Amino acid sequence: MKRITSFLIALFCGVMLLTSCDKVEGPFYQIMQNEDVTVTFPDVDPASVYRKILIEEFTGHRCTNCPAGHQILDQLHQRYGDTLVMAGIHYGALAKPIGETFSYDFRTSEGNILGEAYNIDAIPKAIVNREMKDGGWSREQWASVIADVDRSDAKAAVQIINEYDPNTMMLKVNAKMTMLEDHLNPLRFIIYLVEDGIVKPQKDGNQDILEYTHNHVLRAGLTDAFGYTLKDNNIQWKAGDSEVYAAKISCANTDWVMGNCYVVVALYDPIAGEVLQVEKMNVINR
Repeated sequence: MKRITSFLIALFCGVMLLTSCDKVEGPFYQIMQNEDVTVTFPDVDPASVYRKILIEEFTGHRCTNCPAGHQILDQLHQRYGDTLVMAGIHYGALAKPIGETFSYDFRTSEGNILGEAYNIDAIPKAIVNREMKDGGWSREQWASVIADVDRSDAKAAVQIINEYDPNTMMLKVNAKMTMLEDHLNPLRFIIYLVEDGIVKPQKDGNQDILEYTHNHVLRAGLTDAFGYTLKDNNIQWKAGDSEVYAAKISCANTDWVMGNCYVVVALYDPIAGEVLQVEKMNVINR
């Protein structure tokens, strides 16, 4: 049975934190949380599950050093493949729209909340698996921080089934987590919609690249920045326990290219400050 449905209407970043920008280019989107899960997930084979890593990169289109950060992240993605899940968060003064060239607004309310929580005061920076690193990790540190994560230790599995209607541009994200080990702490689902291939201007050193391809850009959160609490804040999980969750987002009044979008679902322990597992799935099969 559907328990609660909440409607969150956003004007791209959706809150007063963005009222200082010169120009806001929409779009409106609508999120419906805590929907019924009506799909059937396949059984999980624990032997096939490995731990994946979430890296959230703080960036900005007027940041002169951020393209160098993008290159490092691309290299890390080539090294780690699908074990590295990326979300790019446009945040801070250098992400604000200004003038005609940099009039597009990539920012989100979820990204702003996260940047403030981690005291991000310069970009490019990143956080890895939501570890509480005050100020975030600099780009020179990303490789070593990721290498230190034990990817053989899979505490849980996350599965995603996306249902997308191209006529209405309505996306329903169905997520399931299955514990592979006992765990003593409450757990939350964090759900992002992320887009690749956005061609907009970017500063690079002393150059303005007018047709720069922005990848893994956070477009919206289908939960709040720190997730939706599972099983009424249950603090004792046993291996084999599972929980499902679903949320919808209406993208009809956006400029998002859904064929370039993917969903990120992270299983987050708010007490330990750690992402236990993360998964991604394209909105549309490519």
